[in-house]
Amino acid sequence: MHRLLSAKNLCQNNFHGATLPSTSPFKNISLTQIKCSFCRKILLTSHCTENLFLARHQSTRTANAIRSLKKKPKHKSYKKYGELLQVNESSMTEMKISISKLNASHLSKLTSSPVSLGQLHQLTTNSPKNIEVDKELLQSIREKILNKPKSDIKLEDDKCALIFTNHKITTLEERLKTKQYIEMVKESYYNFRKATIYDQRLQDLRYAINEGLNQNFEPNKPPMTNSDTKSIPKSPHAVFRELFIENQLDSYDQELMSQITNLQMQGLSHPAIDEICDDSAHTEIGDVKEDPIIQNEIANIKTLNVKKTQQAIKQKKKKLREKRRAAKEAYMKENMREMERRGKEDSLQKLLMSHLQLLCSLDMMTEGQQVLQYYRQRSARAPEHPKVSSVKVYNTLLHGFASMGQLENVKELLSFMAEDHVEPNAQTFAAILECVERSNLIDKNSILHYYYRQMQEKGLTLNDLLDKTKFLRNQRDMVLKAVRRLDPHYEPNYTPPVLDYDCPLLDKIRLDNVDNRKGLMTSPAHGLLTLEDLRAKGKEQLAMEITGEIEVQNIAVKDKPTKNVELYREKYDELEKEWRTVVHEAFVRNMSTLKSRSNASHNAITLYPYLKVLEVDQFVELIMSEISKLVDGSESYSPTLKLLQRDLGSQVYNKYQIEQYRRNGVLEKIEEIYEKYCKWYIERHSLDNTNRPYNGRQAWQLLVHQHREGASLNVEEAPWPVEIRQNIGKFLYNIIINDVKIDVNMFKPKAKVKKLPAVYKVHRPWGRLVRLELKPHPALSRLWAVAARPQLKMRAALAPTRAPPAPWLAPTANGAYLLTATPLVRMPYFVMAQTKRLEEAPPATLYPVLDSLNQLGEVPWVINQPVLDLQLQIFRSGGDKKLDIPPPSSSLDSSQWASDGDHSPASALRRRVAMNRARAEMHSLWCDALYKLSLANHYRDSIFWLPHNMDFRGRVYAVGPHVSVLGADAARALLQLASRRPLGARGLGWLKLHAVNLTGTKKRSTVAERLAYAEKIIDKILDSADNPLSGQGWWKKSEEPWQTLACCMEIANAMRSPNPEEYMCGFPVHQDGSCNGLQHYAALGGDAVGAAAVNLAPRDKPQDVYSEVAALVESMRVRDAEAGIPAAVVLEGFVRRKVIKQTVMTTVYGVTKFGARLQIAKQLKDIEEFPKEQVWACSQYLAAKTFDSLQEMFSSTKLIQDWFTDCAKVISGVCGESVEWMTPLGLPVLQPYYRRGAPPGSAQYLPAAPIDLHQRPCTIKQRNAFPPNFIHSLDSSHMMLTALYCEARGVSFVSVHDCFWTHPDTVDRMNEICREQFVALHSQPILENLSDFLVKRYSYHESELEDGTVGAANKERVNSLLKKVPQKGDFDINSVLDSVYFFS
Repeated sequence: MHRLLSAKNLCQNNFHGATLPSTSPFKNISLTQIKCSFCRKILLTSHCTENLFLARHQSTRTANAIRSLKKKPKHKSYKKYGELLQVNESSMTEMKISISKLNASHLSKLTSSPVSLGQLHQLTTNSPKNIEVDKELLQSIREKILNKPKSDIKLEDDKCALIFTNHKITTLEERLKTKQYIEMVKESYYNFRKATIYDQRLQDLRYAINEGLNQNFEPNKPPMTNSDTKSIPKSPHAVFRELFIENQLDSYDQELMSQITNLQMQGLSHPAIDEICDDSAHTEIGDVKEDPIIQNEIANIKTLNVKKTQQAIKQKKKKLREKRRAAKEAYMKENMREMERRGKEDSLQKLLMSHLQLLCSLDMMTEGQQVLQYYRQRSARAPEHPKVSSVKVYNTLLHGFASMGQLENVKELLSFMAEDHVEPNAQTFAAILECVERSNLIDKNSILHYYYRQMQEKGLTLNDLLDKTKFLRNQRDMVLKAVRRLDPHYEPNYTPPVLDYDCPLLDKIRLDNVDNRKGLMTSPAHGLLTLEDLRAKGKEQLAMEITGEIEVQNIAVKDKPTKNVELYREKYDELEKEWRTVVHEAFVRNMSTLKSRSNASHNAITLYPYLKVLEVDQFVELIMSEISKLVDGSESYSPTLKLLQRDLGSQVYNKYQIEQYRRNGVLEKIEEIYEKYCKWYIERHSLDNTNRPYNGRQAWQLLVHQHREGASLNVEEAPWPVEIRQNIGKFLYNIIINDVKIDVNMFKPKAKVKKLPAVYKVHRPWGRLVRLELKPHPALSRLWAVAARPQLKMRAALAPTRAPPAPWLAPTANGAYLLTATPLVRMPYFVMAQTKRLEEAPPATLYPVLDSLNQLGEVPWVINQPVLDLQLQIFRSGGDKKLDIPPPSSSLDSSQWASDGDHSPASALRRRVAMNRARAEMHSLWCDALYKLSLANHYRDSIFWLPHNMDFRGRVYAVGPHVSVLGADAARALLQLASRRPLGARGLGWLKLHAVNLTGTKKRSTVAERLAYAEKIIDKILDSADNPLSGQGWWKKSEEPWQTLACCMEIANAMRSPNPEEYMCGFPVHQDGSCNGLQHYAALGGDAVGAAAVNLAPRDKPQDVYSEVAALVESMRVRDAEAGIPAAVVLEGFVRRKVIKQTVMTTVYGVTKFGARLQIAKQLKDIEEFPKEQVWACSQYLAAKTFDSLQEMFSSTKLIQDWFTDCAKVISGVCGESVEWMTPLGLPVLQPYYRRGAPPGSAQYLPAAPIDLHQRPCTIKQRNAFPPNFIHSLDSSHMMLTALYCEARGVSFVSVHDCFWTHPDTVDRMNEICREQFVALHSQPILENLSDFLVKRYSYHESELEDGTVGAANKERVNSLLKKVPQKGDFDINSVLDSVYFFS
């Protein structure tokens, strides 16, 4: 028992009533001196008195764990240590002794059982006062221990405890050096002893030992009858488990184990550890010979069936858990088994569609039919396997056979469909007609009429074959030719697409309101490009996407390399040439092996076909590009190997997809439509002779409708499952790891060639986990560094587009890029519910969301070259941390980690870890700046566009991360609107206001005061523009220094122009919401006080909610300081707006108190004069006071948040479903937070079911995330409304969430639209609509609420809570129209 490992002051002169001198050996004790009959029996049956001290073998799990830390030396016997305890009338005696190898199994039959002898050792006849010890209990124990008749046992003189063992590691105390540890151990032991002695449930204990023990060690014994259990409150199994099996390893054992493990891992030797792990034969008394009695006892012990009993107990626990889960599942909305079944079925259909498409592209239709037949037969043999129920799977293979004119195979597939009850659709009959037309049949008309009659029986017409189907290559021509055999005069009649909105908030800009849409008649790129220029840019964009990568100039590399650099570049080029040969050979060799394995495999789906989709040289190029990415990676961080493999597999899929576009005629069709789209984008001419203004989506839809001939652009794709991509990447990465070698002695002129792998695996700690990463060999990293390659390679999908992005048309259609697959919604790959909701939504419902993304993507941009040149200058000269231009890691100042007199190894280790962490962070920031500046420099003379997509809540983001308006201050300052407009009468004033707003110093000043301040410091503004680095540096003190500098330069250019009102300006002016989340909460709750605090109500001066909260917190701090609270005293003078701003801002977005504490702690650390040792305590105090202040100021906000939280709790906890809602613009939102668990087992390459179809939602995450996510969805809805109305009125609009950008001369119009749309949005009954949606989606029917039904009370609670909408205040939302500082 490790509770006694560190116990001190052990009494060594009293042993079972026998007084011993301190130096007396144990062998001098006579048997007559020992009063305990139990100990005398042990002595009499042993060969020597030393057997008195034999102890139970391996009594704790900790001992086993410690022993596993070291390899066992061979041919050495065990060395054990023991503790002897005696409890008599007056005292407790403890003695430590060494013992020989344990063979004394005659101590107890319980030796190898889960029963702890320590839990029985205090049951004596002499109990403390007022505690009655059951003598039957003691007698039954001794019967089981000694296996002797009752007459041979005398209880009168039994005064000792049972003997048990532990390991002698008391010298470990000197290593741990903590008295607190010792006291904790002793206290733990004495508490345990008292709990054992004073246990009042002795009857239950006796029953558990007498009955439960036998039952647990005899699993085959029949269960007890009901009559036997009526008098017993607990079953013997339950008592036995509770007392002897559960919680075997206490907290002290775990801490001790971790301490010893740490010492071992540090390589520190210690006698105590050595003794524990050593198996040498050493005892103080001597070796004990084998005893026949002991051998008999061991044989008896083996009959106890301990393992079988433990397995039985585990099964019982598992059944209990399943029973509880089943009880909870009973009242949930959807059955989990049905969800899992549906998930497996969906996964199978997607897998088969993608795999059959692949096989058809390789002309392997016969193999595809075998795969289909395999899964059909499998589901027929075993009903638990999903069936092939999707007609799309059959249609894929039908089109494959139809392309070859193999009618017999088509007929066989149709018979399969009939057997599986899969109904054919228009696409099915289109494939049949294509097959008939391509076949060699003489009498085709009779066959066509036969299938035409079947079509009519299904309610399909000839026009449906062309109007409701999708075609590739020349399939449309073949079907049309076959249709005209049936109807010679047939002409296709295509249904026009739905173009208009179906949202009441957009009624004013519907197609019939031409006057409100006149802004769409002017191109965002008007006057910037000619049609020929735009067509050339479109071809550049297509070529860039087909290549998949772009090369940009590395700004960190000098233009003229030295001779050494040129030499190393040549060496690296030679190495790459060698690698290409090696990789090519390895790929061919491994493919041959893979083919053999595939032929011998019993799996229907193998990896081999997926590696035949590209040429070998294309795979070699992908591998070489991947090696470059690995070499150019960070020293301290790289993606996990699995992530790298998955990404490489996705690159193979993208290449395959583009090749399919080329073969199927889709690429040619895209080029045709995009060329016409570019013409419309520039000229904005009428597309249908109606002179109605169209946006980008509507124009693209019309162009596709007008040119339906040839391949279809809306062919449904079947992406490869993630598991397939993972295995493809694994195959290719095995070549990199195993075959790509480097001479590690290349920098040693006289050394021999020594080839080692160029990359190797690294197991890097990551929190509590360990991640498997790949790192380049140091020799390769050194070669890459000294070669200083002049180009950087970037993925084309992460760069801005050279031409206008393709508009988003539908969730399943490609958008943003022309060929590169880009998700509309950023979601984890293992969650599919939101995607399914989007696919099921009517097309017109999603048009507002799609059009807002298209509007943001249509805005052309240019690089602000003066700002770029200045940033490049600072970056190349070593960076400037204060200006957010990161310096290289080589400039790290290590003096800040000076030893300060502490030269201990632990202190040195901490300093080294801190330095490495700081160096890694510096390198990461430097690399990020390198890519951003290099890419910006690449586009410095070009016009480019930024395609956008969104997250599941509707918040929008630029697809490329490097050049984006969502970047930090330095990145935003690099961007300017390509379209320039004259400043007009108020434009220069808005530029000046913008410069002052960026400083963050005049938050509470009026517009007039800010303008006056700008005029006052105009000299500093002009000095900043003229002498940014050598002047007064006013711009450097701004909150946003780089944007301030860019604004100063634009002001200087405008003021120095002949006529500032006619100055052509492309600089964007920002209008930022005043704590936008709280604005939405105040509008939702009609909270007049809260609305005034966040500028919803008109005021003469702007209200700064952050300053208001800071003032309220300061008043609380003053009161607490007077009361003597230490944190309040320390914070005097430090309760500032900046300290609590982030916490106030993120409170409405669900920040927790702990998160708020971290935010405030970060701000306090940045204050140089604040005492660093007080940061943690003061941050806790400030976080609590900030939350109290917000609750006091925004009472309705708290009520709405609580309702959101409660609704999410019952929806996820009672209904067992994820929280879902519909935004005011029609976007379905579903929270993707689920319990993480392994998916149901599946065969190799069979994709796992999405996590939302085999796991219940995570209630905590669902509850905490619903309030902020709902506000985010409202925030995005307001932004999208503003974007659409600005586009309709011809106002350039860009958004960074709640910060809106436009030209200086259109700020007033954008402000007007922004306020109008906020009022329109919150004039809707948002909370009432949400309640109606939730009730319709999650409420229970009245029949399920009857008394006696499962979970009736919880179901009633769900129904009542979802209808309980918080009451609204009396704030007039229309007053926002007159609020100057709502957005400012």
